[in-house]
Amino acid sequence: MAPPAAAVEGGQAPQGRQQQPQGGFGLTGIIRMVVFWYFASKFFSPKKPSEPSALISNLFQKAQPLDMWLYISENEKFNDFGSESSLVWHETNIPYAVWGPESTRTLTLDYNPSESLKHNGSLYAHVFFAHSGFSPDPSDPEYQPQAAFGRTHPVVTFLPKSKADKKKSLLGSSPDSSEAQVTSKVVDEPEEDDDSKDDGPVEWVSYWKPNITINLVADFTQYPKTGVAPNIAPYLNIDPFTGNYYPIVYFNEFWLLRDKLIPLNETVTELRLNLEVGPISMTKWQLFLQIDQSFQIHRNYGSMLEGEADELKIDRTGRIPMLKLRDRESYVRNKTKEYDDIAMKYLCYVLFLLVAGFSVYSLMYERHKSWYSWILSSLTSCVYMFGFIMMCPQLFINYKLKSVAHLPWRQMTYKFLNTIIDDLFAFVIKMPTLHRLSVFRDDLIFLIYLYQRWIYPVDKKRVNEFGFGGEDDQAVAETDAAKEEEKKTN
Repeated sequence: MAPPAAAVEGGQAPQGRQQQPQGGFGLTGIIRMVVFWYFASKFFSPKKPSEPSALISNLFQKAQPLDMWLYISENEKFNDFGSESSLVWHETNIPYAVWGPESTRTLTLDYNPSESLKHNGSLYAHVFFAHSGFSPDPSDPEYQPQAAFGRTHPVVTFLPKSKADKKKSLLGSSPDSSEAQVTSKVVDEPEEDDDSKDDGPVEWVSYWKPNITINLVADFTQYPKTGVAPNIAPYLNIDPFTGNYYPIVYFNEFWLLRDKLIPLNETVTELRLNLEVGPISMTKWQLFLQIDQSFQIHRNYGSMLEGEADELKIDRTGRIPMLKLRDRESYVRNKTKEYDDIAMKYLCYVLFLLVAGFSVYSLMYERHKSWYSWILSSLTSCVYMFGFIMMCPQLFINYKLKSVAHLPWRQMTYKFLNTIIDDLFAFVIKMPTLHRLSVFRDDLIFLIYLYQRWIYPVDKKRVNEFGFGGEDDQAVAETDAAKEEEKKTN
């Protein structure tokens, strides 16, 4: 568009030039605006709320009183509601989704195991809830399907049998111990003796769960019939007549650690069982599920052993939950622990000297806005240097032991990809010099590790930085094979 004609004296436009019209989009501009508006409304407009008929909701209301029945039976399917011997707990008027002393009930009882249970038998807890005054028994004439719900959960779990402890006192056996004692506790780590090799198939042993925590999830969300979130859909119990869902019953075993399990054998005559029922919020329930799924993913990828997740959980023995960090028992008894401590001792000296030298150099030769800025810069360099120092002990341990720890190909691939991806971002993204150098420190450590892996043999008994050794792979493979064989048999 030509610029508007310049005004001349007297307000007249110069002769021989026509004044161009201003403003207006024209036909092309209008078409562009219409097309843009169409696609914007198509993809960015808020979705229309679903029709009430297309939503499912909770069949029960908040604070609605419920009655509870807990039966224990050796059968997975339960319908013997008239059996007084199977009924171990009954509570009335439990307000649903209400937090308070009246909504949480507890009970402790002693259970006498049967002979079949002592010999790797199964046992199940069947819990049922119903509106106060209603029966959970479908054979009852006053039974209402929409007024009762329940769920079944195993009280016994099966784990691989722990290996015999073949260690003995070199100075003679003590009066209260035998030459070879067999431990019956749940062992997470394989034995590291030279002669502790698996000489047969994996033997499974039944363990008693001393705690059963039953949580009713406080969820009153209206879900679309065809759009329930995939992490919630497997837990919804849908009523086939109304299409709505029952309250979710969650058997909370997050704090049931493996060292609390009790092995079942012929010598067991009485078992303590602690029962608890109470509400749980939707957020807390989802958090527990997410943590358990994360642990399971790590176990599938081989970066976490079965039962190792217990070492990461908030300690609840005191009034306030505390976080405790401890080394694995197999690592504490290993020679690697000794060399690791030696390496960290001297590398920490190097760390302090380098940080102090860099801080003095930065103070003398670089410019800073304030003393606070200089302190932050010095602490940042300390963090980067500490990350580099933490990578070096593994190389020192390899040098002292003249061997490298076993590293599965999955973890080796993860380590390689993690290294090269950081390198690519170091070239693409603008970042401080110290951070860029910290990226390439991984390359240096990784190259030295590859050289050590080439000149040193692989010791499968050594525990690597991921927490397990080569013997764990064999144990995991045998456990998976046994589970697959058990599935085929069932």
